[in-house]
Amino acid sequence: MRWFFAGLLVTNLALLGWVWISPDRGAELLESVGGGTSTGPGLVLLGELDKPLPLRGRTDEAAPAVAVHNEPMESLAASAPVVAVDVTPEPVPEPPPAAQFSCLRLTGIESKSIAASAAQALTQGGGAVKRQGEETGETKRYWVMLPPATSPTAAAPILQRLERAGVKDFYLIRSGENANAISLGVYSAKDSAQRRVQQIRAVKLKPRIEEIALPAKRWWLEFDWPVEGHPESWRAVLPKELRTAVVQACR
Repeated sequence: MRWFFAGLLVTNLALLGWVWISPDRGAELLESVGGGTSTGPGLVLLGELDKPLPLRGRTDEAAPAVAVHNEPMESLAASAPVVAVDVTPEPVPEPPPAAQFSCLRLTGIESKSIAASAAQALTQGGGAVKRQGEETGETKRYWVMLPPATSPTAAAPILQRLERAGVKDFYLIRSGENANAISLGVYSAKDSAQRRVQQIRAVKLKPRIEEIALPAKRWWLEFDWPVEGHPESWRAVLPKELRTAVVQACR
């Protein structure tokens, strides 16, 4: 064993002298014998031979990179056909102008059936009925009558004269402030009442017209009507009895 350590010492002294004489060659020899660089591990003692040797080489050595060959963009662009695309947006057509309407309110309709006929006629004529309903109130009427007699007995000859002349729809009023007067009818239009007066005057009697207010139920409707053309063209499509009616703008 002593001879082994002595031989090892001689070898190290010889190696040190060689490094002193030729530094470059000595460094290569030290690297090959010692198994490391100046930054790696040095000589290994015999007591450390049973331990695993450290890995040689640089710790930051990475795996070999795979070379990637990218084709130049110019060559890719040249290989594909060039297609021209027109990106100019197409003009959007303007919507047609909306039709203009005016809203009108028709009141004073005397029956529900007439109101329904008016709504249907306006719709067929180009209008649009929006709302309709009924209301209660007072209405003006024209009452045609012969003045009161002094008694029912005094009124009897007048009744007989009217009957002989073929006049219909009359009766004797029995009570109230017009007791013993003869009623000849109540009319909603004044001209109708005046025609009745002319009929009775032909019998040589003198009737009169009295304006009265009676409770009544009326119907109304609101409708949109196109403003193009004649502003009151809606009158031509209404039933005859409503063509002269007064209308108002919707509230």
